[in-house]
This record gives sequence, C-alpha cells and structure tokens, in this order.
Amino acid sequence: SSLVSPPSNLCARCSGARSSPAAMSMYLNNKDGSTELLYLGFNQDHGCFACGMDNGFRIYNCEPFKETFRRAMKGGIGIVEMLFRCNLLALVGGGRNPKFPPNIVKIWDDHQNRAIGELMFRSEVKAVKLRRDRVVVVLLHKIYVYRFSDLKLLDQVSLG
Repeated sequence: SSLVSPPSNLCARCSGARSSPAAMSMYLNNKDGSTELLYLGFNQDHGCFACGMDNGFRIYNCEPFKETFRRAMKGGIGIVEMLFRCNLLALVGGGRNPKFPPNIVKIWDDHQNRAIGELMFRSEVKAVKLRRDRVVVVLLHKIYVYRFSDLKLLDQVSLG
C-alpha cells in the first residue's frame, strides 16, 4: 500500500458504537430514470445508512425514514462508509463506470466536496470500516489498519 495524502480535518462531532453493513445490487427509480444501487451500509449507530450508486451516493435517515443527502458524481461509488453522522466518508469507485479506481480509498469531506486523504493498494478494495481513530481496509489477502488522523499504517494482517 502507499499513502498519498492524510486527511486534513477530522470531524469533532463523532461519537461511537458499532457498525453492521449490508451489500446488495438493485435499481432505484428517480426522476431521470433508474439508477443502480452498488452498495448499502449502515453508520456506526445504525441511525442512518449510505447507498453507493452508479452516479454518486445517497444518505438516508432510518427513523423517520427519509433521504437526507444526495451527492451526484460522474461515475459509480462501490463502497461508501460513513463516520457516524459527520461529513467524513470513505469512498471507493465501483460499477460499470467507477468514479475512482477500485484499488483506491478516498477519505471524502463532503463539506468541502473533495477528497482530503487517499490510500492506494495493488489490488481491489473489498471493504472499508471507519472509527474515529482508525481506518480499516480489507483486500482479498490482506487487512490494513491506519490511524485516521494522519493515515499512518499501524498494522497489517495477511489472510490465508
């Protein structure tokens, strides 16, 4: 793996619990036709969830159920992981026309509408999990653990 740039600002509003993501593929109807759902994952307190779409991502509140945010992008987002309810997300490209390569994790600040950090790997990213202090990236044969504040590699585990 190689570190391109660390995140510059961390969300101070975040507080924690556990996460339980789900993944699925289906189509959602919207005003301009159907959009493919590439990923669905809950935030750490299960109060909202994020959907990676073939044209960006969406954030939904669970109770009451409603779409709270939508970011249109020219390309698909195959993984979108939330950090609680703050503006920081981890994004990985996906679908037929990915926004980012599938071997790169972008730490995205949605208030700034830009990537504030990036992790690049030699193979496709299979999963990403966020905590206030850690970023965990899963590849087919390896797991990497980084410190969130500067994306310094803390540990790596070979699988199988």
